[in-house]
Amino acid sequence: MTDKQPAREVIEGSVVEKAPQGTSTNTASAIVLRADQDEFDHKQLSTLALISPGLSAAPRGHLAMFFHYCVRTGLDPFARQIYMIGRKNWKHAENPEEEPEKTWTIQTGIDGFRAVAHRAAAKAGEAISYEDTVYYDSEGRAHEVWLSKAYPTAVKVTVLRGAARFPFIAKWEEFAPTFYSSKQGAYVVAKMWQQMPAHMLRKCAEAGGLRMAAPQDLSGVYVDEEMEQADAEATASIAEDATRRLRQAAGLEDESEKETKPAPNVPEGEPEQEPAPAKRTKPRKTTATSESTAQEPEEESPPARKRATPRKRAAALKSRAS
Repeated sequence: MTDKQPAREVIEGSVVEKAPQGTSTNTASAIVLRADQDEFDHKQLSTLALISPGLSAAPRGHLAMFFHYCVRTGLDPFARQIYMIGRKNWKHAENPEEEPEKTWTIQTGIDGFRAVAHRAAAKAGEAISYEDTVYYDSEGRAHEVWLSKAYPTAVKVTVLRGAARFPFIAKWEEFAPTFYSSKQGAYVVAKMWQQMPAHMLRKCAEAGGLRMAAPQDLSGVYVDEEMEQADAEATASIAEDATRRLRQAAGLEDESEKETKPAPNVPEGEPEQEPAPAKRTKPRKTTATSESTAQEPEEESPPARKRATPRKRAAALKSRAS
């Protein structure tokens, strides 16, 4: 008695299980991608959530896109050959109606990149090869091998596909991730990049060259080393946000806002005046009243006082005469 082995069918470069005739599809693995699928089922999503816990919060549209990349590249998400990572979108706090809460990136290792590129070239009857890697120091001098303890300034990797050349230069300042160290009180380079700086930067350059050589298969996919700077920026943003909230709780943020508060608008040609204390407001009002009274026409108050005296005297004389 021989067991029937499940047949395999290739869909757009992805190996998926297809049950043999006369057997149920349940005999295959419960999480393997099947030929009749167009998206992940419940069991597959549950398994992916165990591998990447944040994936359970991914929108259905992003999951469908991730499924498409798995099928197109032929990489197995359950073997951690390809995965989708969500990172907090810091623009969402300022514009929640238009910006998504998270941005999702499909990533893989450099070995997955190489496998996809070689498979794509083989389908076209071509081969993937490389020119010698070139390392550059801060003075722009080229080196075949990097032996210095300092960080390389740039690395150049040229990928060959058939007769076509695809050179890519990765600069240290563009890819090296840095994060804030509370112990040192400054931003430092990530640990792996400190230990193997030339190797890590070379993988970024190779990934860029392979993506140019196989754009149909690798566009929209990134290696882990390319996205480490984004992770470092997210960590720095979290630290800055926490620092800002602590300053607000301690009342330091309000003081800084008061210092930077813009001065009130003053009409042109008039000097800027400081607000007077409360005790001095009454005398100033009194003075202003007397000044305004003094500026009134002289015909109203002074003549009235002069005319009042003769009228009173005339009335007194008439009463005496009577």
